[in-house]
Amino acid sequence: METTEGKLSLLRREQIYQVIQKQSMAKVEELAKLTGMTTMTIRRDLEYLEKRGLVERVRGGAVLINRNLLATAYNQKNMLHFTEKNAIAARAADYIKDNDTIFINGGSTTLRLFGSISAQYVKIVSNNAYFPFEHIHPGVSVISTGGQFNAESYTFVGDFGTQSVAGVWADKAFIGLDGIDAKRGLTTNIQSEGQINRLMIAHTKGDITVLADSTKIGNVANFLFSPISSVKRLITDHGISVQHQRGLEECGIEVIVV
Repeated sequence: METTEGKLSLLRREQIYQVIQKQSMAKVEELAKLTGMTTMTIRRDLEYLEKRGLVERVRGGAVLINRNLLATAYNQKNMLHFTEKNAIAARAADYIKDNDTIFINGGSTTLRLFGSISAQYVKIVSNNAYFPFEHIHPGVSVISTGGQFNAESYTFVGDFGTQSVAGVWADKAFIGLDGIDAKRGLTTNIQSEGQINRLMIAHTKGDITVLADSTKIGNVANFLFSPISSVKRLITDHGISVQHQRGLEECGIEVIVV
């Protein structure tokens, strides 16, 4: 489980990224003054952001990368709704028990779940290609599905990945998505991801938990991968509207707001 110091570092890096996003660039001294940290700490933060493809370090500071692709580039999407996604993942971890075998699919919210699990002897089967960057508890092991790498979403897709999932019966599944709607079900913008998501749900013996920040609620992406009836619970943030929450609850879904 993430330490308080680790959480503060993530929040500070989110703040730094937001400044660079707004200004297109920022100097180390400026960021140090803003955050109250040393210039050495700021340089480490900028190195962290650079490794994730968010900024490029330059002499005395950093500049924004791909500022016009913020809505679609995975590494930049990963920083959106940062606090909400961390809270959602922390709550989801409460449903994982010792000796569970679970599916975790691709996505920036489900990614946080890897580092939030404190249960022992947990086996994760996942097509998320970004998990090696996460700090994972020693009691947790990860089996990657492998497959064709999708650079847009940092996931493994294709026949190899689906064959890997087909060989597993998981106790629980934790699913991220691009849209969840009471009438139109669970949807994604990437068709090949939908195939793996669908198979993960079909090969889960227990509960299906959807992890989604409130911007995904009521949204309908291009590719349907499961009806709403497959979902046991949704974990989201306080941005969910009363109307959407009521509609999902009327479908028999437990809606947890964090």
